[in-house]
Amino acid sequence: MPDAKLEAQISPRVARLRRGLVMRSNSVLITIYGDAIAPRKQSVWLGNLIDLAEPFGLSSRLVRTSAFRLTADDWFTATRIGRRSYYGLSDIGLQRVRHADRRIYEFSLPTWDGRWTLVLLENGMRASMRQHLKRELLWESFGQLSPGIFAHPHVDHQSLQEILRAAKAEDRVAVLSAQSLDDYGRKPLQALMHDTFKLAKVEQAWQQFIARFAPAEALLESLTQAEAFFLRTLLIHEYRRVLLRDPNLPAALLPVDWPGLRARELCELLYRGLLAGSEQFLCAQLETTDGPLIRTPKEISRRLSRT
Repeated sequence: MPDAKLEAQISPRVARLRRGLVMRSNSVLITIYGDAIAPRKQSVWLGNLIDLAEPFGLSSRLVRTSAFRLTADDWFTATRIGRRSYYGLSDIGLQRVRHADRRIYEFSLPTWDGRWTLVLLENGMRASMRQHLKRELLWESFGQLSPGIFAHPHVDHQSLQEILRAAKAEDRVAVLSAQSLDDYGRKPLQALMHDTFKLAKVEQAWQQFIARFAPAEALLESLTQAEAFFLRTLLIHEYRRVLLRDPNLPAALLPVDWPGLRARELCELLYRGLLAGSEQFLCAQLETTDGPLIRTPKEISRRLSRT
């Protein structure tokens, strides 16, 4: 890294976008890896991670502790070369961020055929497996209708199959398809959506996201590469935080003037404007177990061709 710390390279006008946010070390590292490192499948020197995390208010001690904990939780793998430690995503960690990736960088609402996927957990399932599946299904934005029944209107079945396979639960879970009947009203379903998916809280979170990041559009043309990385990470960190609480319902099931639509458009616009500068910064700064960071891979470039 250059002599000047990254935090010193972030101007006050850009740094103020972080004001009021509580940023946890584990979550920030997962954002950085999911957004920038996962597509490259490389392991990054811990010293670089400490420098990258500094502008988000994280001390070197917190970053070291988080890297250790994420390794123990099977998010990271650790490699030691001489006196230096390098961290990359484990196979399970890579699977987790790729599941999220499919949603984060799909900036348009999904089409819907009117059908629902229901996941029913076997009554006799052991508690540890049930808790694991519940956590993973909620992470995938399923709604929990009852203790053993989860629902979603447009499931990524590849992700669902990977979840069941990883939990060794293929024979303990039933997956069904359902559809509303035309002879019955839709109002109870909309009320159920509000309650099950807590849409009021999600709506408020999107409004706060827009209020925070809308002013950043005017800054895009004047950002340094370091500021582009900082803002890109902050943007995806907060977007991911809200998006993974948002059930990603199709337009037919959403309230009128849903702010999530504006938030998606804003995130795409900003990400497009930040990508080139932030990638140049990362490639110039990061050291991996096999040398410099790989130049922007196609997996990152394709994020902006999905819309």
